Amino acid sequence: MIEAMQPKPKRGEYLFASDKTKDVYYFNDDKEGIDVRSREVYKKKPLEIHYPFDRRGGHKYKFIEVIEYWDIEPSSINGVYKSANFGLGFTKNLSPVLYQLERFPRLKKVVVSSKLDSKLTPTEATFSTADLESAFRYIKPLKESQSEELKQTANNALADIFKGKIEPSNATYHKGQLRHFLKSKNVTSEKLSTEDVGEIIKVIPDKIPEESLLFKAEEKINFIRLSAVKREFAKLIKQKMDTKSLEERCQKFFDTNSWIFSNVLSAPVALVTGKAYVGGKTFDNKHGKVTDFLYKNNLTHNAFVIEIKTPRKKLFDSKTPYRKPDIFSPSKELTGGLVQVLDQKDTLQKDFNSTVKAGAFESFNPKALLVIGCLTDIDKKQVKSFELFRSNLKDVEIITYDELLERTNLILGQFVEDTPKPKAKAKKKKKRA
Repeated sequence: MIEAMQPKPKRGEYLFASDKTKDVYYFNDDKEGIDVRSREVYKKKPLEIHYPFDRRGGHKYKFIEVIEYWDIEPSSINGVYKSANFGLGFTKNLSPVLYQLERFPRLKKVVVSSKLDSKLTPTEATFSTADLESAFRYIKPLKESQSEELKQTANNALADIFKGKIEPSNATYHKGQLRHFLKSKNVTSEKLSTEDVGEIIKVIPDKIPEESLLFKAEEKINFIRLSAVKREFAKLIKQKMDTKSLEERCQKFFDTNSWIFSNVLSAPVALVTGKAYVGGKTFDNKHGKVTDFLYKNNLTHNAFVIEIKTPRKKLFDSKTPYRKPDIFSPSKELTGGLVQVLDQKDTLQKDFNSTVKAGAFESFNPKALLVIGCLTDIDKKQVKSFELFRSNLKDVEIITYDELLERTNLILGQFVEDTPKPKAKAKKKKKRA
């Protein structure tokens, strides 16, 4: 090695030697009487090796002797000392990581790399810079809060001693403490109370600096909301008894989730109103006709009349064929609902200009929709008769609840999965030279 000596400073780092492969630096402190190797910087490969030392010139850590930095400048990493004046190594906000590694006596070397994956062997600990940054962000708030709590405790002790001279202080919050608490206490969503969620929502800032966080929040909220819609819709269909409360629940569900009909009507639609008056009153103001839902096409403003029955209404009254072997007669509920929605449509067209029109929609031969029953309640032979019946209707579309749920699931499936998808495995990073 060709020495390229620099004058030793009274206290500081200096170039001790240099050759074609690397520069070797030492740290000298006349007061403490130490002169030790501090680091080596390689010239032909992206490597810098640090030799952390304490105030007496010995190893800074119990067993770890060197820290290698591959493909990254040590000064760019949070939690790493930038100057040899502090003995190199990790700062107080990251050193607990190394102290925990002291349980492994054979571990002499730590590697930090921007390209390698984190890995632990009996003699070596490798950290990716991403993982090290995550550890730094996790530990730093705890260190800050501990320091603040210590100061606060000391101040309050003095306030008790010197009453009226020193004011007691209250606890303050430091950024990152909540994250640390949630992780350290293993807090999961099912453990949170309604009050907990309410308090968290209160402290969400109006402006979130990182768009990715905002998108994640929106994604999570949409997942929760749409998952609830799927569950509620499926629960409606599963109810076995046809009751008045079921009819009211169906009306309320579609009132809240009126967008579901967009999938059926195949048009950009908007709800005008539920329980809409469509005309038909006599001279004494009686016998007005009301449809369950009135929609309009957002572009043409043409109306859609929707009548809903319950999922428990029968599509066929009897399992005995009208003509053997497979001709079945539609139920009274089905034909009655069909005539009812046709009557609403007819009344709307007749009375539109005289009594109904409010400027919010138009009535150009409006489309009518009847939602009734479930396909799962009829057998395979009856399916043929049902399809022949509804497919030949000119002005009314009939859809069952389970068909509507299936269409809705196809749309929601793009946003909501019943089980989380497994994360894609990260590509293996290249090994260092």
